[in-house]
Amino acid sequence: MKDALATVEPSLKFGSNSDRSLHLISEIHSMKIQFLLLSVPLFFVGCDATKSSNDAGQPAPDWSYYGEDIPEGAATFAVKDAAAMIAESGSAVGIFEAEIVQSCQTMGCWMTVKGTEDEAVRVFMKDHAFFVPKDSVQGKKSYFYGEAFYDTISVDLQKHLLEDAGATAAEIEAVTVPVYELAFEAAGVMIADVPEGAPMAGDE
Repeated sequence: MKDALATVEPSLKFGSNSDRSLHLISEIHSMKIQFLLLSVPLFFVGCDATKSSNDAGQPAPDWSYYGEDIPEGAATFAVKDAAAMIAESGSAVGIFEAEIVQSCQTMGCWMTVKGTEDEAVRVFMKDHAFFVPKDSVQGKKSYFYGEAFYDTISVDLQKHLLEDAGATAAEIEAVTVPVYELAFEAAGVMIADVPEGAPMAGDE
């Protein structure tokens, strides 16, 4: 504070001690305001630094991409919301988020994901134009861009899908009637943290 008072120009003339005191009070008040203004940016810098540190503690997922690019800015929905979307508007198109349950062990041409009440919902790769890993993606977070629909799955197709999933002969032979169910067709898929060396179609 002594240094601050020393900055008052000595050439100033004061009519009285009262004038001198008022001037010194004004100088001190001005210095306090300047100090507060300087402190505000430092406060926010400190907050940002803490936030960055917290974010750094949660590493971002390592995404693997299959099929077409997922369009930026498209609406994102939970798989469990697809049925309500179809009931309301007749269609459900967009980016869907879900946890993978299983993938086709033969080619990787489909995968099942968790739907309403954890019921498995099948996602087919559009036109068999691309494939996802045949294994090692169970429990992984995924996003896929495509369309939801209801379709009748024939007995033959059900059995074929069970074979792809590695079902037993007894499980396959138990299928005797078609089923009408919700499914998806995906044009592009992204999966989080796929382990290196996850088996793909064509691998020896």
